[in-house]
Amino acid sequence: MSDVLLDVKNLRVDLPTERGLLHAVRGIDFQVRRGEMLCLVGESGCGKSMTSLALMGLLPRKAQRSADHIRFAGPDLQRLKEREMARLRGARIAMIFQEPMTSLNPSYTLGDQLCEALRAHRKVSAAQARERAVYLLERAGVPQAAERLGQYPHQLSGGLRQRVMIAMALMCEPELIIADEPTTALDVTIQAQILRLIRELQQEFATAVVFITHDLGVVARIADRVAVMYAGQVVETAPVAELFARPTHPYTRGLLGCIPVRGKTLPGSRLQSIPGVVPSLIGPVEGCAFANRCPQAQDLCQQAPLNVPLNERHQVRCVSARPDVAALIAEAA
Repeated sequence: MSDVLLDVKNLRVDLPTERGLLHAVRGIDFQVRRGEMLCLVGESGCGKSMTSLALMGLLPRKAQRSADHIRFAGPDLQRLKEREMARLRGARIAMIFQEPMTSLNPSYTLGDQLCEALRAHRKVSAAQARERAVYLLERAGVPQAAERLGQYPHQLSGGLRQRVMIAMALMCEPELIIADEPTTALDVTIQAQILRLIRELQQEFATAVVFITHDLGVVARIADRVAVMYAGQVVETAPVAELFARPTHPYTRGLLGCIPVRGKTLPGSRLQSIPGVVPSLIGPVEGCAFANRCPQAQDLCQQAPLNVPLNERHQVRCVSARPDVAALIAEAA
């Protein structure tokens, strides 16, 4: 059996606006292996969250999703009916949302919400569901777990609410968890605890995780592999150690250059920044979207860049990635 759990090919998400069609996700490819932690990283508005919602089938009503395929453990998710997707969500694919206060229902107790997720997909008694909820809350580091089942979301701190969301995602032992910036609303200390918890639980339950973030510090701490997104496209994919040791796309290098490095960045010195602004994704986008901000831009950048393999697991969407890219573009044309 292949160890590839999720295989996404040429995923696109378009959103109609008053000014025209917004191309939020523009033909991205990636794979997630069983038990792997893949981080999707990029600045706000690059399409990370739209990608996660497209995978779950939770896009806004007017959004248009297309792909060559979105295969999850074999079947193509595009071909599933809504009832089949509903059976899949929560059971085999779960999601940890960005803000737990708006994701948890304020009208129901934590116990009701945790147990509902399990009983909707498994034939278990209320007592069995409650027992698993208590176990997972304890594993997620929630103190007095049994007593918490009778509480409401507003009675918990932000960190505890996020731990409840993690426990809820694990209720049915899913094969894949999509975590959409789950630490954004938390302070730095609690963020570190949640990241460590997610990594420990992911390894304990052998669950594959797509972790969405804009923070490269988070990526360095938890990722197995990284996909860097810019303007709706994946511009570089590599194992985490190789990406930090050998960043190849100018955007990836720019992101890493913005981070202060202990022992190298002098106190009071100016950090590097990426000049320019992200281009509008409304209407047609010609050539490389990063060309207007790139110090290595050349005439070839006016053509759509190819995804160039540097090795078996490191790919870059850039004409400067290899000396022979110009020949590859001419051959493709």
